[in-house]
Amino acid sequence: MAHPNVVSVLDLGEDNGSPFTVMELLEGPSLLHATFATVEDRLTAMHQICDGLQAAHDCGVVHGGLKPGHVFVETTGAVKIIDFGGDGRGHVFTSPEQSAGVPADSRSDIYSAAAVFHFMLTGRGPHPPSLMPKQAPEGLSRAILKGVEAEPARRQASINHLRAEIDQVRSSRQGDRQRILIAAFDRYRDIESLLGQRRALGRRLGMASIEGECDAKLAQLAAGFPEFARAGLDINNVGDIDPARANEALTELQMFHNDVAAEIAVLKAASGVRHR
Repeated sequence: MAHPNVVSVLDLGEDNGSPFTVMELLEGPSLLHATFATVEDRLTAMHQICDGLQAAHDCGVVHGGLKPGHVFVETTGAVKIIDFGGDGRGHVFTSPEQSAGVPADSRSDIYSAAAVFHFMLTGRGPHPPSLMPKQAPEGLSRAILKGVEAEPARRQASINHLRAEIDQVRSSRQGDRQRILIAAFDRYRDIESLLGQRRALGRRLGMASIEGECDAKLAQLAAGFPEFARAGLDINNVGDIDPARANEALTELQMFHNDVAAEIAVLKAASGVRHR
């Protein structure tokens, strides 16, 4: 079985009566020590784990012992699953039916995968499974809790179904990110326009200091939000900003906008311009 999310076995053999396996070299930590900067990074890793497991199931192979130490995150971000066919009993990521002595099947891998996802969010095993962090996306929490149901029939029907639920969360968050990003981008450009108005009003009032103040605020704006400064007038040039950063930027830009708008209101009052 060859799949980008399953470790490649290069050779099998025996040396002086001891069997050996030669696998590809993996550069990176297992999930026990991997760090993820954003929820999006976790979702991408979860998607890859599901892909690898589904590829195995399509070939009639069950992992049977999936746990964080069996999932490696390479320096490139690619996920690799190792140690297929091991005995999964004896750890918290083992399905209840395996612990009871029933042979592992694809539903057992669903439980273990969801348990691993629970670990990725909480740093703990799935017991009790209800303790999800508040920042965890609601749809993701539901998918994980369904996957770690004690009764196999109550879990997702396949790894593909678990992956679809994860991908639905990914798509929803990407849509939310885009809406927030557009709002933040528009607010950034609004501030630039307001600073142009402030500069013009300062000139009208003969306030030479306004020029330097506006230059300083523009520099502060660009330094605080370099993604938007580099983008120019095209939002497609902003790059990849995670939802948390986009939310933070929108909040800070709104405060910046309010401050500049208040300064303009004072200048308009001084110049005799009526508010509209």
